[in-house]
Amino acid sequence: MKRTNSRTIHTRKNIHKLLLLSLLTPTLLSPSLVFAEEFSADTEPTANSQTQESEDMANDFTKMSSSAATETSSIDASTETTSTTVEEPPASLTSSEPIAETTTETIPETPATFSNDLVVIPDPALKQEILKTLGLPTDSELTTTDMENLTDLYLYSAQISSLSGLETAVNLRTIYMNTDNAITDFSPLEKLTALTFVTLQTKSLTSTNFPDLRNSPGITNLSLGSTSIDDAILPKIAQMSGLTRIYLDSNMLITTIEPLKVLPNLRSLSVQFCGITDFTVIKDFPALNDLAAFGQNTGRNDLPTAIGRSSLDYDSEKQTLFLPFSMMPNRMTNFDGYIPPFTTSPTSSNTYLDFNGTQLPADRLQIDDQGITILNVTADEFRSINSFEYNARLNNPVGSYATPDGFGFYAISAGTYLHQFNVLEDGQPVTIHYRDTDGNELLPSQTLNGLVSETFDVPIQTIPKYDLVETIGNTSGVFSDQEQEIIFIYEKIEDTIIKEKGRVLVHYVDTDNNTIKDPAILSGKVGEAFTVKKPSIEGFTFKEIRGNERGIFSKEDQVLTYVYAKTEGKVEEITPAKPSDPKEPSKTREKKPVKTTVTPTTNSTKTKESQKKTTTTIFPATGEKTNASWLWLGFALLISAYSFFSFKKAKQHRK
Repeated sequence: MKRTNSRTIHTRKNIHKLLLLSLLTPTLLSPSLVFAEEFSADTEPTANSQTQESEDMANDFTKMSSSAATETSSIDASTETTSTTVEEPPASLTSSEPIAETTTETIPETPATFSNDLVVIPDPALKQEILKTLGLPTDSELTTTDMENLTDLYLYSAQISSLSGLETAVNLRTIYMNTDNAITDFSPLEKLTALTFVTLQTKSLTSTNFPDLRNSPGITNLSLGSTSIDDAILPKIAQMSGLTRIYLDSNMLITTIEPLKVLPNLRSLSVQFCGITDFTVIKDFPALNDLAAFGQNTGRNDLPTAIGRSSLDYDSEKQTLFLPFSMMPNRMTNFDGYIPPFTTSPTSSNTYLDFNGTQLPADRLQIDDQGITILNVTADEFRSINSFEYNARLNNPVGSYATPDGFGFYAISAGTYLHQFNVLEDGQPVTIHYRDTDGNELLPSQTLNGLVSETFDVPIQTIPKYDLVETIGNTSGVFSDQEQEIIFIYEKIEDTIIKEKGRVLVHYVDTDNNTIKDPAILSGKVGEAFTVKKPSIEGFTFKEIRGNERGIFSKEDQVLTYVYAKTEGKVEEITPAKPSDPKEPSKTREKKPVKTTVTPTTNSTKTKESQKKTTTTIFPATGEKTNASWLWLGFALLISAYSFFSFKKAKQHRK
């Protein structure tokens, strides 16, 4: 019996009983009887047996042709020779257990109500998938209890366009979707915190609409094969720290695995038929020991490389053009730095090369380990080349490359490479000048070179004590077949009123380097001139100068030393007697240097200032004031002696 019919019959019986009780109540002396009836909902047990799904990778041509007639102009993208197995959850999680509900209910005096709230699933295709999984009739309504009982959901319908309502399946552990559908909003999955296995293999999935699954820390397996994702999804996946297995096969917009190295528990990674070039990051994965990276198809999203015609190796006499493999950028690299070589087969199924979009026949190609030699290239054909494209298979079979230590499985074999080149003429140079307002060169001129249509951008140079006042020419532009010139014109910044001070320290020593006269200090503004003249020192004869008597004040102290030799012969004493208290001379015997400020000569070009400023010459003290003091002291002593003898003679005369 169907669940809905059972409930209807049950309800009708209860109503009949209530009516009967209401009629018998007045005649009964005993309390009202309460009838109880067992309520059981019959369900049809279902079991969804899941077999492990495998995908056969179809041939993916790296050069798509518009008709069967042009199939030979392209190389098959790497395809797997054996079936690729998509990991699914254990069998214990893939079947739904029979649901049997048996309740014993006491009927109150008021009408009965059901405690289960209905759940609205707007998308009819999704609703049918849920009903089928739960083993419920197709016309049933879903309740919160039903959704709570949903633990595993497999969506094979291409008609599903919305997951709305699925957020109520709070106990959902597995969601499996491997059919292209119209779903663009995957946010309902963000509320399913019990998830452990997530498979979303549909072209409608992008890096932008991929749900934030950080609230589901139990997710261990994530499968996103054959979608529309690119490298932008990797940082989102890197936040799912519980992942142990990631499957990203057949996503050629995935060009790196570097962001995933932060996952502490990731042990298995499958990135077959993607566009990854750099496997050197493998050593940075803490737990990874299984890598399936067969058949990388690299370069599909790389921008063309601009190359100058003059840089191409063209031999006009032999009419050959040589393209070295060393010019091919962004090649696949193994974890140890090894770069697999290209095939040397010129057949169209292994090597594709075109000029301006037209494929060259195999008999014009000679390929070795160094590169490709193109035969019968006339001068006119060479001048007409505006672009060429190279597409070839890699020669890296299993066993030809190293495997990291500790890996149970490691495969990067097969794969293809594709790159385009734009051939440009050499542009005329751009010359840059840096001049002052008088036309004087302040910095050496610079020359920029590039290819026609390539861009250039010239930064403004900062020159000390100068301001940029004018720019002649375009600082940004493109190289052309005409020479270009840029002139930066600067104006000198006037010196400020307050300038830094410089000093000249003047010393006077004898031949034994003993100080014979107090040193002098000259000070002045940095950049101005100074002049010092040697003084005459009594008892000494000038011998030599150490340093410059003339110069320019600088930030660093300058030292000037005058050396004197002691004069031979007796020197006449000026002082008649030793003073008892030579207070005045004591001031002149201090050893502190005399600091002298001068007004030095400036080199300014301004006429008025140059007329006001003159060079000052310093003549250090020679001791004349000290000698005059001794003369006065001697004179005072003579007067004292005369007074003493006169007083003594007068006293004797009185006696």
